[in-house]
Amino acid sequence: MALSLCGVSASPLRESDLWSMQALPGEVAIPAVVGDRWVVNPVDNFILSKLFERGLHPTREEADRYTLIRRLSLGLTGLPPSVPDIRQFVDDESEEAYANLVERLLKSSHFGERWGRHWLDVVRFGESDGVLTVNEDKVRGNAWKFRDAVIRAFNEDLPFDKFVHYHLAPPASYEPDKARYAELRQFMHLGTRLQNNSDPNDKQFHRLDDMVATTGTAFLGFTFGCARCHDHPVDPMSTEEYYQFTAFYFDQFSVAPKASRKKIDLVVKEPRVLLKGSWRSPGKAVSPGFLQVLMRRNADYWLGESQGKLEGLGQWLTDHENGAGQLLARVIVNRLWHHHFGQGLVKSPNDFGNLGAPPSHPRLLDFLARTLINGNWQLKPLHRMIVSSATYRQSSSTGTAFLEKDADNVLLWHRRPQRLEAEAIRDQLLSVAGVLRSEMFGPSISIGNYKTEVRDEPSSWRRSVYLQAHRSAKHPTLSLFNPPDMSRSVGARATGADPVGALFALNAPFGWKMSERLAKRIEEEVGDNRDQQIEHAYLLLLSRLPNEEERRLGRELLSGEPGRLLVNYCHLLLGLNEFIYVN
Repeated sequence: MALSLCGVSASPLRESDLWSMQALPGEVAIPAVVGDRWVVNPVDNFILSKLFERGLHPTREEADRYTLIRRLSLGLTGLPPSVPDIRQFVDDESEEAYANLVERLLKSSHFGERWGRHWLDVVRFGESDGVLTVNEDKVRGNAWKFRDAVIRAFNEDLPFDKFVHYHLAPPASYEPDKARYAELRQFMHLGTRLQNNSDPNDKQFHRLDDMVATTGTAFLGFTFGCARCHDHPVDPMSTEEYYQFTAFYFDQFSVAPKASRKKIDLVVKEPRVLLKGSWRSPGKAVSPGFLQVLMRRNADYWLGESQGKLEGLGQWLTDHENGAGQLLARVIVNRLWHHHFGQGLVKSPNDFGNLGAPPSHPRLLDFLARTLINGNWQLKPLHRMIVSSATYRQSSSTGTAFLEKDADNVLLWHRRPQRLEAEAIRDQLLSVAGVLRSEMFGPSISIGNYKTEVRDEPSSWRRSVYLQAHRSAKHPTLSLFNPPDMSRSVGARATGADPVGALFALNAPFGWKMSERLAKRIEEEVGDNRDQQIEHAYLLLLSRLPNEEERRLGRELLSGEPGRLLVNYCHLLLGLNEFIYVN
């Protein structure tokens, strides 16, 4: 029987009943839903079939044009649509209107800023050394180049398998584009550090654990870190396999053998299994290796003489025939679904193991994964398919008939509102006030440090993705709306209602400043006619027209001496829940 580099049998696969480890079908059959005019594309076949199984059905009503353009614009670019774009889309009665809008937004340079920010969460992007060294949390001067490379890759629809390769080590055949995406290799070094006076042995394995754990979580939705001290208690990974992964990264950094000025030798100088996860108890030496359950070839198939270790790791991760590529595809398409609907087909996007949630629509997940692989790993066609579906375009429902069977809307019988993330809330505030600066890329804007707080002033009024991701400094706006934990991979943010957010809307100087700018913008664009001001404010902030009750209330609030009436009115609208939710 053939052996891997570690002397462990790599064929046949180790048995696993875990759904995520099962092979993708060569072709996923699309459920037949005969004669149902609601269906737009295959996504709807899978959703409708599952609804019918449970005795449910979708709302069947498409959201109105105002709701659709706001949903789509915020979803694909993270910015609200302009008033001219709203009016053009609402007035366009052609059958191609929605498809044309989708294409324009997918081509927008803001697409990469929006979806790049999602990926930065996953790879625990931070621009300082970490919360464990608050008093010495030094900024990493070139970390912003990783962010820019991510944005560029999403805008240019770099195939996802190549995107993964660039995070590790691209093959020689990528030479023409190597410089363009070279900074993606910072992925390995984005994690936190321990303080200077820590034992260098602790520093060494803190970083190795960060690299291995993030590789497993970000790319495969697999909790590698749980196998550091013992064989994984619930998923098919042994401790030895964990330390085989540390061997990929062992020579990617050096640790000085000292703590502050005190010299302390490194105990482990080559990749080894650590008994009970402690460097004080080094065990057998190991070479780079992979998860046996995701290998249909021996390890040397990916780790041949012509390839480096990290290049081999990238090839195994993306190999959808013999390696981990099918799981990689399932994980990334679920991440797309999660952000489009507020909940993934797998509710635990960072955990596809036994402790994670099972997929609500396993055949749909497999269909999307197979579509990605067959489509050269390009993500934009999947975005197009998802947002073009009737499932995505349906209206929300206030009915209670189906709540008993599916209160959490797991089966997607209607559209549930989603709260925007912190960055999108701030970006929308700047955008509607007309002060958002459009320049892209370049060094990050400082947000201060743990000692000094920097105000959100005009010089920093760019998209929030360009604000420095400082691990021990808090941005005065972003910190109020559940920003990610930058010390670890984050697949799903908390986006619930928070009293701190309400207090921000009522009292924050930044909110009042944006209200003043918004009032000035409205006056400049429509003059002093109160009815036109009310309508323009609603189009700018909520991408819709006000109803009659809202018009009446607006006239009432704006009656009297001019003064700050319009500013106060704008401040009131900016504080509406609807402003920070996508319907």
